[in-house]
Amino acid sequence: MKLRNKKTGEIIDLEEGRITDSGYGSAILLSPIAAIPEAYTYTSLAELCEEWEDYKPAEPIIKDEKIRKAVRAWAEANNVEVVFICALSGGWGVRHDWEDDGEYYSIDLLFKGCAPLGVGNQYTIAELCGEEDE
Repeated sequence: MKLRNKKTGEIIDLEEGRITDSGYGSAILLSPIAAIPEAYTYTSLAELCEEWEDYKPAEPIIKDEKIRKAVRAWAEANNVEVVFICALSGGWGVRHDWEDDGEYYSIDLLFKGCAPLGVGNQYTIAELCGEEDE
């Protein structure tokens, strides 16, 4: 189970962290990592629920697992977090553009067939491929 902080967006995976009762019901402790004695303290479940909500990662936009793996590997190798969907000769692709010292650069990753998304739209790698641990 994962929880998301409504204010900060922080995500806690309770497979790594924990929620514990402290002081015989006088406090609830929420720890992002089990080894940390306490990180957040609440006096009631209502107080905890005001700040945290269940988190379910969105489905990846790219449905084909092989393409998701290729896009993620390409993005990691090129230190890319945000891409544009582009029409390329023979198919579609993801493109990352940047400028460095007045020079303009662009890198593309091409796939054959139709783009699963609108050409020209911008997406994060997490939106396209899902969460890291998928």
